[in-house]
Amino acid sequence: MLAVYKLINGMWLFQLQPTIFLNRFDVTTWLIMKTGIHQWLINNAEGWTLFDTLFYSMPLIFFLSHNVYKTGATITALIMLLVNWIYVQCYTLYPSSSIEAHTVWLLFPLVFMVSNAKTFRLLVEALRYFFLFFFASAGIWKVVTGAVFNTEQMSGVLLYQHADLLSNSPGYWQTGLIEWLINHTAISYCLYLLATILELSFIAGFFTKRFDHLLIAGFILFLVFDHLIMRIPYYEVLPYLITLRIAAIDRQLVFKKS
Repeated sequence: MLAVYKLINGMWLFQLQPTIFLNRFDVTTWLIMKTGIHQWLINNAEGWTLFDTLFYSMPLIFFLSHNVYKTGATITALIMLLVNWIYVQCYTLYPSSSIEAHTVWLLFPLVFMVSNAKTFRLLVEALRYFFLFFFASAGIWKVVTGAVFNTEQMSGVLLYQHADLLSNSPGYWQTGLIEWLINHTAISYCLYLLATILELSFIAGFFTKRFDHLLIAGFILFLVFDHLIMRIPYYEVLPYLITLRIAAIDRQLVFKKS
């Protein structure tokens, strides 16, 4: 579904046709850059097609190896992990989107590398806690930096985020919405405050699984408004919700047994 969504919206590598790359200051990125793969891909149409095909076909290859042939699933998962890391590192080095949005691709293959059911559940649980931290830390950061206490913060963010839209598409419906929010500081701040509270509410997931269904609904709502108001399609993190759903199902089963 993510592959189809990105294809429709022109987000595959062959559609982006990268010509430059932007350095990130982390060790993993530098290790990838040492190989020179990111430079080889620039202006390399055949390379784009090869990388896209390999990256987006790996889930299907794993599915076939695990459910049809039932051999080599662990090895296939390991290959998928390596392919995902190389592709995502290169993809996000180009002006495309942030690497944070691609952590699902980087981490989920770890779950499929094990055949033991108990280990599988533990890895799913670990991903659940990572996701809780991933989202809650955004709210914590807003509190620590004091941004949530600035009533003009959201208006300023909107002005910075949508400068191109405001100047190039003045008659567009979304432009009108953004301008209205910028001019109505109190309302835009309320949205910012609600988003922060929603992010902080994920801290509850560290102590109980009782509210996982509510967290799922809240996160989907957040993604929709993030796309509508901020023009950030963050849908690639949606698979994390699987970990919350599994936890919620497990909790229901425990209560039924008891």
